[in-house]
Formats: sequence, structure tokens, C-alpha cells
Amino acid sequence: MAYPNLKQSIWLTVLFLLITIGVGISVAIVGYIIDEPLDEYDYLSGLLSLASFILILCYVSHRTGRTWKDMLPLAITDIDYNWRVWLSVGLSILGLGIMLSELNNAVISVIPMPDVMQDIYHKLVGKKVSYLSALTGAVVIAPLGEEILFRGIILRGLLAHYTQSRAIVWSAILFGLVHLNPWQSPGAFILGIVFAWWVIQTGSLWPAILGHALNNFLFVTFVHFEIPGFPISEDFNVIIHNPWWLNACGPILAALGLWWFYRVAKQKKTGCLAARVEPEDIEEARKDTG
Repeated sequence: MAYPNLKQSIWLTVLFLLITIGVGISVAIVGYIIDEPLDEYDYLSGLLSLASFILILCYVSHRTGRTWKDMLPLAITDIDYNWRVWLSVGLSILGLGIMLSELNNAVISVIPMPDVMQDIYHKLVGKKVSYLSALTGAVVIAPLGEEILFRGIILRGLLAHYTQSRAIVWSAILFGLVHLNPWQSPGAFILGIVFAWWVIQTGSLWPAILGHALNNFLFVTFVHFEIPGFPISEDFNVIIHNPWWLNACGPILAALGLWWFYRVAKQKKTGCLAARVEPEDIEEARKDTG
């Protein structure tokens, strides 16, 4: 039977969190023993995330007997060479990013972020680490690891057990919950649905990886630099709304990008289908006229 089903997917998500927490605690203990603040080292959080992803892949490999090549569906497909795919991904992420920033403002207004959580944010992607370190962890390691786990392994397993829509929703729910906080989970859930849909439409993990990376890149960049017209307070509880015209553009860009992606993917599927069917049709026509 295909692995994982929903119960196994939930366990994988929990296990990933336990591994991540365990790795972090181990490093903290080592830092305490040697009297060195290891948590303040640049690149450490990215390396810990990478270690967690490797360990969860080792578990999946041991549990299923899959090879690493099978667990890492990173082969580049024909559609990955289509520039329209990447432009539509970019438009989608820009539009969704604008909309999700206002969603985050709404969550913050109801559930203010405690100082300890803000400190974690700043140590992971904020000004308490270098810009390059934040990019390494949030734009390279996180998108690769999370997309391989949630869209490459979990979504693929769920598709074998449930309808497409249920598989997409459940994988997105788990992706939202793995962030363990109400300030990221709603946005992660929405992006999880989009990423899963992209993977299903194209049969490739790369649109999801690049879309995920672009979303994180924009966030890290806005946090680190004062972009004119788009200020972000170091205190995340200080709500700063986007300009009205930007909020008006958000849904338009998102809808245009998602629609364009669908059209490009559909044309590619139709072309592949025609390439497969056309020789048979010609042969059938020859028999009929023969």
C-alpha cells in the first residue's frame, strides 16, 4: 500500500517536529556545556533545519525501503523549461504575498505576538542574523526540505488514498500546523493548497520550490531592509497596512498568475496527450479508409 496515508502523514509531521526540537535541544545542551551561545551563530538554524530534513528522510527510507532518488523527485521536466510557468509563479506569489500580509495583520490584531516568538523570528530571518544567513535558511533549505516532505512525500502518498481535493487540503493542513504558531499557519495553509495544486498540474516539484523560495525571499528582504513605501516595524505587533493601491493589486495579480499557470499547464498536458494519441488516430484512420 502506498505510503503515507493520512495517519502516517500526521505521524511524519509530528516526528519531523520532534526531530527539529530534539536537534535544537541537543545543540543548546552542547552550548551550555561549552559555555558558548551557539544559538547566536549565523547559519546554525539553517544547518539544524537541514539536519532535521535529512533525518526525516532517513526514517522514510528505512520505513519504506525507498531509495533517496525516489524520495527526492527533483528531476526537471519539460514544463520546467517554460518561461511562462515561472512568470505565472512570480505573479501568483506577489499577489498572494500582498493578500497574506494583510491576513497576518488581521491575526496580529487578534493575537499579538509575544516577545519570545518575535525573538525567534529575528534570530531565524530578522536582523539578529546576517541577510545571507537568513536567505540560506529561509530561501534555500526550508523550501527544498519542506516541499520534498509535504509535496514530494506526503502529498504523493495522500493522492494514492484519497481524492485529489482531499489530498491537497490535508497536505496543506499539515503544512500549516507544522509551523506551530497562529501567525504563520493560516498563510502556510493557503500557500500549501497552491503549491500542491501546482505540483499536481505539472507533475514537477520545482514550481512549488521556487514559489516557496520567492515568498520567503520577499519576507526576509522586507524584514532586513527598509523598502521605500513598505515599512516593517521591528516590533511585529505594530500593524502597518499596505498602501490601498497595493492591496487592490494583490487579488488581481494572484488571480492573473494562477489563471495563467493553469492555462500553461493545461496546454502542456493537451500537447502531451496529442503527442500520444495522434499516431493511434492516424493508424485507426488508415484502417477505416483502407
